[in-house]
Amino acid sequence: MNYLTLPFFKALLQKREAQIVLGFSLFPLLLIIVSFFDTNFMQLTATEGGLSFFEFFGAVLITQYGLFLPIVVFIYLSSHLFRDEIDSGLMYLYKDQDRQKILNAKLGSLVLLQFVYIVLTLISSFVTYFLHLVRSGIGSGEIFPISIDFFHVDVLNIIGITTMTSLCILVASVLSIRLSNGLTMLLATLFTLLSYIAPLLTNLKYLFPNSYSALLGELNFSTCLLFMVFLVLFYAGILYLVSLYYYKKIEY
Repeated sequence: MNYLTLPFFKALLQKREAQIVLGFSLFPLLLIIVSFFDTNFMQLTATEGGLSFFEFFGAVLITQYGLFLPIVVFIYLSSHLFRDEIDSGLMYLYKDQDRQKILNAKLGSLVLLQFVYIVLTLISSFVTYFLHLVRSGIGSGEIFPISIDFFHVDVLNIIGITTMTSLCILVASVLSIRLSNGLTMLLATLFTLLSYIAPLLTNLKYLFPNSYSALLGELNFSTCLLFMVFLVLFYAGILYLVSLYYYKKIEY
């Protein structure tokens, strides 16, 4: 991130697609709305001792990732942030700026958008949990689960989903530098789908950060966390270096 990050972020927020993706952060509030209707949609059942806030927040992130639409919008924004200027052949206002600074600023604006998305999701989850789930007896009213095993699962779920979303954004950014918006959307979406089903695959599950919460019975918590951090740093480093290499070669 640098002094160009905030201008890019402000421009990103003005896009309708960015406003749509932030709207998905209000998803937990739907639980309050559907509670007024006689429906089984999004109904939760109380576990023994009740659901902690940390468990609920982890479940919300998993559900949002499973909805797939927020990730698709992030991919769309990442693709257009790079590809539109490349297709037009113009770099407005910063043609003489160092390419790495521009790349860092664009990626930084996407990271900021994801951060705002997660914070808003956290706030809406907090409101839903204490105004609805605790009062309905589903929530225990505790921030963290009593069981350390549940806590470990939630930590791995939250880190896995969050970092996997960041990697999908990076993949889309790299692809958009070389490919059209259509191909970028297709390939990045396929990558996201692969990451979603990875926990169910025998060998590929070890290659995706969001799979390690399902591996707790096979590996201990520290090992899972270590592998996750290594994978994220390795993938992010490779994707960044590749994007920087190709971004510097663009002719305007």
